[in-house]
Amino acid sequence: MWTTHEKLRVCPPGSVTARGWIREQLLRNKAGMGGNLAELEPEMFATPYVTGAGHEGWGIVRAGWGGEISGNFWYGFVQLAFALDDAELIAKARRWVEGVLANQRKDGYLGTYTETDNRQEDFNAWGSSSGMSALQAWYDATSEPAVLDAVHRGLLWFCEHWSGDRKTRYVGQSIVTNMAWCYRLTGDERLRAFIDDYFDFINRKDLYCSSINAMRGPELVYNSYHAAALALMPRVAATGYLACGRPEYLDAAVNLMKKIEDKLLLPNGGIASNTEYLSPRAANTETEYCTFSYFHNALLWMSAVSGEARYFDISERIALNGGQGARKKDEKAITYFASGNQIFSTMNSDFMGDDNGAYTPCHPTSCCTANSVWTMPEYLLGMALTDRDGNLYISTYGPARIQCGGLTLESDTLYPFRDTVEYAVHTEGETPASHECDGLEKTIHFRIPSWCEDAEITVNGLDVPGPKTPGGWFTVARRWREGDVIRLRLPMRVTIKRLDDTDSWKHYPLVVEYGPLVFSLPIPEKWTAIEGHPRTKLPEGWSWYNLEPDIPWNDPRGDLYEQHGLRKFNITWNVAVDEAVDPSTVRVEHHDGGYVWEHPPLTLTLPGYKALYSYAPYIRKTHVVYQSPIDVQEPLTLTLVPYGCACLRIAYFPRAKV
Repeated sequence: MWTTHEKLRVCPPGSVTARGWIREQLLRNKAGMGGNLAELEPEMFATPYVTGAGHEGWGIVRAGWGGEISGNFWYGFVQLAFALDDAELIAKARRWVEGVLANQRKDGYLGTYTETDNRQEDFNAWGSSSGMSALQAWYDATSEPAVLDAVHRGLLWFCEHWSGDRKTRYVGQSIVTNMAWCYRLTGDERLRAFIDDYFDFINRKDLYCSSINAMRGPELVYNSYHAAALALMPRVAATGYLACGRPEYLDAAVNLMKKIEDKLLLPNGGIASNTEYLSPRAANTETEYCTFSYFHNALLWMSAVSGEARYFDISERIALNGGQGARKKDEKAITYFASGNQIFSTMNSDFMGDDNGAYTPCHPTSCCTANSVWTMPEYLLGMALTDRDGNLYISTYGPARIQCGGLTLESDTLYPFRDTVEYAVHTEGETPASHECDGLEKTIHFRIPSWCEDAEITVNGLDVPGPKTPGGWFTVARRWREGDVIRLRLPMRVTIKRLDDTDSWKHYPLVVEYGPLVFSLPIPEKWTAIEGHPRTKLPEGWSWYNLEPDIPWNDPRGDLYEQHGLRKFNITWNVAVDEAVDPSTVRVEHHDGGYVWEHPPLTLTLPGYKALYSYAPYIRKTHVVYQSPIDVQEPLTLTLVPYGCACLRIAYFPRAKV
């Protein structure tokens, strides 16, 4: 059922299936982390919900983080399975679902903590929330009553045992989202009362500036909260509004989103966070991979509850930029921490100085690996929403097959690397020759990206008139017939903007964008396989990696700075860009062939300068450039690739002193 306070709803898993380059990426993920994590680290991914026990030596990973990691992995796995319409993956997900349901305790408890564990810990609610979200995804795809019943009983356990002030203040309140989902289906008022009670508790005992009152307030406090946890909070507040209808909950979600955009949001879609906690923006600010996934999910809920199209601008930034730039292109490893300017990604390159700078399929606490499985399946899933009248909203674009209410749209577009999206329309029971058929009357709303000023939409070659407002929905209402063709053209233009680092360095480095894509100068990459520190020994074909620049550091044919600047090869990351460069002079070049994240279908060429003293020699971490603007030497021609095509890159360019 629909609640009174819900405007849109994401279509269920299986409604949108992958085609083209997205399908190729998801098939790589099936052969990589998505299809294999349960076997690589079974006690972290496969067994916590099925057996309720793990290796005792794993400590909190066994029960607390184990619930989070395993639940989030299976949430992504379910989406991956249905995005590919893959019978093998769907059967594997079913076995997990059946195992979880069989392991549910008699009192309804559904989680990873045993009877001897302290179930009042924050990570009990957080872990159970993650596992229930995976079950919810399965239910959304299959409508199996036993799954809804299990989640409902599991939530009622928390209503009973976490009543009053027996709650926690960190990320336990994420279970509000599960309560709202279940309330929407059952109408059980106990779930709605729990939500109000939890928000009241956090308002009275706020520690992390994560209460409804704090979200509604004007301040955003650095170091107050884990960035990935903050990324969840718009979802938590928005779903609270969905169930309870209190305006202050929606106000909190909207105001928190504004504060994130004003103070924390990076051009690549990440949230600024050094050592995992909120930090000011800078050229080398890191984002924990979990944050990409949680924030993307929150944006889907924000759009569904509010009906606003503009949140999908950020969704695109995450999936097409930051979420891609931290992935090995064979989908067998990610880095836990990544930054816009990334010169090294190794065991000791991140701010925390631990293993999380390396590329690996399974960090010792593999929250980020688990969450990376859903980045692209959920981007695909979020392409189509519907309202209570069954009308369709196309929110983001890419090669896909969308099925909704008897209408099917198929596209093999190369968007975002091209500006045109074409859909072939299919309606049930019709053929192109059956002109006597009345067709299917349905309204389709197309999102016009905020960056697009001159969108064009045609149906069967005829222009559809009307204002196409950037950041809004454009409505096409008609009777659709088999064989109709919808064509969107979303013209892209080069922009050169400043990164607002007012609260850190005040250097304002430059960001080059083209449509939804951020562009970067790729740094030659040297991948070195290392043993690393997996909890379970990796099988053949899997490894941890140190990723370093592939440059001749010890070449005796030149002095140190000539080597560091790679003058001989005209390749360097010690560069700068003139802020006054005319974007219209930037050359846009299209290319054909190969996997899009390995062989860029689009490059930009623009003038720049060598800036030899940007970075000191022999660095092992990515620092900021201290001088701004910076002295430069001879001019260079810079060829930039989409952010997601490079794992080492300069994406935020120092301003040249010219």
